[in-house]
Amino acid sequence: MDIGERLKKLEKILDMLRDSWVLAEGQRDRKALAALGVRRVLTISGNLRASCGQLGRENADKAYVLSDLDRRGDELARSASDELGSLSIRADTQTRLKLAHLLRIRYFEDAKRAYDKLKEELTKKGENNG
Repeated sequence: MDIGERLKKLEKILDMLRDSWVLAEGQRDRKALAALGVRRVLTISGNLRASCGQLGRENADKAYVLSDLDRRGDELARSASDELGSLSIRADTQTRLKLAHLLRIRYFEDAKRAYDKLKEELTKKGENNG
């Protein structure tokens, strides 16, 4: 998959996330996602039940779980999925894998930097082909 294709798929996911509830691990992840235009981000590290409860009060029907791709992130994704399920909220844990793959990251705090790097690569590619 070339850079332009990756960026197009990435934009599609980000557009979807911008209108959705997202659960991220911590503040740095939340800030990186906010820099990409994802505004409705709740942190779950240390306050999973409270964040899921807030989604219940907001009458959310679905939430995207964007925990890091490490053992702790996998555990948080499973826990968040269980907690959300108990509130009848669908948990999407697959988008985290797609997004991380497209950005080539393991930690969502690196999302903005990886996105900017990808856009820069596309610009350089365009300059070299022009």
